[in-house]
Amino acid sequence: MKRMLDKTLGRWLRHMFFVLVRTYYALFYNVGVSGKHLLQAQPGTLILATHVSRHDGPLISAMLYSTARVRPTVHYDEYHHPAQWFPLYVAGAIPMSSPKSWATERRAARTVETLGIIQKVLNNGNSVLVFPAGKVRRQPEEIVAPHLKGVQEILRARPETPVMLLRTQGLGRFQEASYDLFWSFLGRKKGRRHVQMNLTPVTDLDPSMELAAFNARLEEMLNS
Repeated sequence: MKRMLDKTLGRWLRHMFFVLVRTYYALFYNVGVSGKHLLQAQPGTLILATHVSRHDGPLISAMLYSTARVRPTVHYDEYHHPAQWFPLYVAGAIPMSSPKSWATERRAARTVETLGIIQKVLNNGNSVLVFPAGKVRRQPEEIVAPHLKGVQEILRARPETPVMLLRTQGLGRFQEASYDLFWSFLGRKKGRRHVQMNLTPVTDLDPSMELAAFNARLEEMLNS
């Protein structure tokens, strides 16, 4: 029943959200995306993205919507926030992590369940979006904490998973902002903010590395 609803009502709701979100970003942002064709030819991809602003999740999903089904991962707290749960549920977002108040065994079981969901999504040919840094950057560079292990666990469980790196420029607080003259007819000097996204394949990320070294490599890739 759940699968049938997702393919019918869920599909219509996702398309409605896509039209609304894409219209908003078309009005206020001039977004270019390179490398989308690579993603279309590579089903079941793990997308590792920089996290420069709170717009990242909806913007990336909207820009890639017509290319491939992308299931974003979000923190447990954000997924279950009353104001965000429904659109995240319709978008097929995958909650990661768990409350620190849970018992160790329960948190471990939750991790296994989440990895199982992600593997199933990838096996079905859908892509999964992950922000390795885990949160919006509060400094000029991406910082991947040494204890974060989500990306490594996904790739260790499914080593054959194709991986792509997605870098966003022109959107974050610490990135240079430039604008076109889209709204000049209203007398506004600033129009839409220019944003560029670049998707590139990753072939040299080894999940067998020690976690700290693996995260250091992730950090290097995100900031290069």
